Amino acid sequence: MSKVLKKRAAAAKADVEAPATEKKRDEKADAKITGSGSIDVMLAQTYKPERDDPSGWLMSEKMDGVRCYWNGSTMYTRNGKILHAPESWKSQLPKIALDGELWSGRDAFQNIVSIVRKQKPEEDSWSSIKFMIFDAPLLK
Repeated sequence: MSKVLKKRAAAAKADVEAPATEKKRDEKADAKITGSGSIDVMLAQTYKPERDDPSGWLMSEKMDGVRCYWNGSTMYTRNGKILHAPESWKSQLPKIALDGELWSGRDAFQNIVSIVRKQKPEEDSWSSIKFMIFDAPLLK
């Protein structure tokens, strides 16, 4: 579990006993790490050795999925359209803004697109989808 998620879990536990002024401060802090809607997401760029020094960076395999932004309560495509995921699926995500990609395996792009485009999500179909997180853009 990340440090951020550990802190949020501890804060939730302490929230039961926190005075109202502390709760207001926590709400302001939460507003800084959740988003209100879609944002411009970072897109892949061509690597140029003369320009790009990869020291200190982590790299991963290119995912062939659906790029999305989670604002802490709603999921958006990179073009700002709402993705209608089942509540049970969304309830597993933290209440912070995340940039990533919905992915269900190699060579499954057409399948995942057909699942996430539906206005009424099918719970069984979404069970195979993973949210591969690239960034928490509003965290320092």
